[in-house]
Amino acid sequence: FFFKNYGNARNITIYDYGACTVPQLLLGLDDRLDDPGYATPTSSQVLSVKEGDDDANSNATNSSSSSGSHKNFNPCRQDPYYLQYTQKYYSERNTSWDFLIINDNTRNPARADHRALSLQFLEAQYIPMLLQLQSNTPQVVFLWTHAYRPSIPRSMKGLEDIGNFTSLTGAGVRSYQHLLENYGISSYVAPVGLAFLLVYEEHPDDIWPSLFHNADHLHASPAGTLLQGLIVHYTLFQEMPTGVQEWLDSPQDDIEYLKNLWSRARMMQHAWEPPNPFPTKQVAQYLYQVARRIMVEHEMPKTYIHYTHGEVLNNEV
Repeated sequence: FFFKNYGNARNITIYDYGACTVPQLLLGLDDRLDDPGYATPTSSQVLSVKEGDDDANSNATNSSSSSGSHKNFNPCRQDPYYLQYTQKYYSERNTSWDFLIINDNTRNPARADHRALSLQFLEAQYIPMLLQLQSNTPQVVFLWTHAYRPSIPRSMKGLEDIGNFTSLTGAGVRSYQHLLENYGISSYVAPVGLAFLLVYEEHPDDIWPSLFHNADHLHASPAGTLLQGLIVHYTLFQEMPTGVQEWLDSPQDDIEYLKNLWSRARMMQHAWEPPNPFPTKQVAQYLYQVARRIMVEHEMPKTYIHYTHGEVLNNEV
């Protein structure tokens, strides 16, 4: 919880939602937040969030969805004190960012209509902001997310094969890169999907399922976030994290070190859901080597298809 005086002579305890919008976060100011209608999604924003999408948050950053319908809106518009605080806080920080990590809903880069919509949104929203930052433009990193087989209802038509699902997602992410290149903006890709695919090929029945949240087999578990974190770390800093390596090389099987990696993380499941276990040291060692093989040795999973001509799943799913 966030304890702060919001200028009304009293302390208010509210949840820390972070910045209200991406423009506020990147630029320090979003004038539209003063518009009462800003919380109402436009038709194009509604199109970007369909029932069953991977992430409940709209690409538009100013509305959220519950089961695909816009029942809740930007929390900053719900609490005037928090809105006032964030506007003052970000306008005075004048912060420059080193990195901007962007990820799409996992199926979207693989599907024609959704990939096109994401490209439109990047061009209409993110690219103008990045160009406005000029010399302070952060290094953009696209997160190539993992393929999955969900245990919850979700249309996977055309994406049943994990290798092809991963490959089409990667092709879509590269199309996002190419769009930024057209505007002179460089970007990197954190190939988390490739790492997950390598685990799938080698341990499809034991370690690969453990990479997923046990309530939906869709979002990452602690083991999955460890693998993702290793890939992202190398993408950002061009080296594997030394602290994890030192722990893995030590003779002690100290699970407390591993738990500390998540000590400041958000909760990963609801209270009524079974807890997701931490990976064992043996599994963590294997995941570390998987990340190293992908990032340092540039190993490619055998079932990965390197699409180079904008291949995309044309049927709507």
